[in-house]
Amino acid sequence: MSAVSLNRVPNNVAQHLSALTAKVDEIAERAGVPSVQRSDLEITLAALPWPDRRRLGLILENARVSAMSESVRDAVEVMLRLAADVWARTPPPGDNDQGNAQD
Repeated sequence: MSAVSLNRVPNNVAQHLSALTAKVDEIAERAGVPSVQRSDLEITLAALPWPDRRRLGLILENARVSAMSESVRDAVEVMLRLAADVWARTPPPGDNDQGNAQD
């Protein structure tokens, strides 16, 4: 796995990560990411087009800021770090032909 290890998180944080992973999959499905590219969290994050990466980032930041529980906040921070790590290594699909058209 990447620099962010999901195997080392406490149980209560892991439960929240599971819910966040489902949300990532939902966003990817709505973005038209094929199911074969949603088989793993990192693959799913890498397959997200730029607008949906931005959308997911905003959703996660909102969840982090409004979290009432420390375990939710910790789970969101783990997901944000993982997404940042994956996105730093993987340009969005179609970035070459869409990147400047939306600026």
